[in-house]
Amino acid sequence: MAILLLTSPGGAPGLTTTALGLALSWPGDVILIDADPCPGHAIESGFLAGRIPPGAGVMGLAAACRDGADLVRAMWDEIIPLPHDDENTTVGLISGYGHLGQASLMGAAWPGLVSAMIDLGQAGVDVIVDGGRLGPEALPDSLVSRSSLIGIVTGSRLRHLAALSMRSTEVEALSSATTGTVGLVVVGPGHPYSSREIGGQFGLPVLGEVIRDAPAAAVLSDGDRAGKRWSRGRYATSVRTLAEAMEVKLRRSSETITAPQTLTLTRAAS
Repeated sequence: MAILLLTSPGGAPGLTTTALGLALSWPGDVILIDADPCPGHAIESGFLAGRIPPGAGVMGLAAACRDGADLVRAMWDEIIPLPHDDENTTVGLISGYGHLGQASLMGAAWPGLVSAMIDLGQAGVDVIVDGGRLGPEALPDSLVSRSSLIGIVTGSRLRHLAALSMRSTEVEALSSATTGTVGLVVVGPGHPYSSREIGGQFGLPVLGEVIRDAPAAAVLSDGDRAGKRWSRGRYATSVRTLAEAMEVKLRRSSETITAPQTLTLTRAAS
């Protein structure tokens, strides 16, 4: 299992931007899946500046599932390559829904898609899922239960933390529905509350943080031109550090989840 699920309580800065930054900085092959039930094609219109039109994406995968097709192959067919610095790694995007309401049509397809994601993980390709906002429209049960790591993206301002507090029921539901690790990703720590203060207040581990720098983040969110020093700047460095830390946590969490299953199978075989 190598699925990183990202979500936010709403009002938090940079969920999709953080997901994209993680994918572009990931130390290995990775696929980013846009599963936000409130679609916007933010990456296609922002970072890619409309140069590459959205693909059939997750709805194409739903169709493949209905047709009984090989879902791993279908995922590869739907990938939009994302430009990045390391030519030795694969970084791809699977587009999100085309309009409101399509997420409700995906229910039966999710278990098969999650199994395909796990197959990719076993082949060395990690999957990052942008799940959008926590809210009444719950994240797919099969995705939550089989994600190795769930990151809740929040800012450090009071209005961000108030939104997180109002989603405490949904956060508790996430924690009870998975054996993976659920924690916080803090964007802009210290404005005014530190990551340590936020984690302590909500009783959740802090998986990492990204500094607050709107002009630098706009390179990812809006496709602004990156200067020569952008990749060495504090913002890009913080995203890269977060990606490296999350990859390690994802691997450890996956091993924790799969080890008991392996032990059970070994005993059964003996």
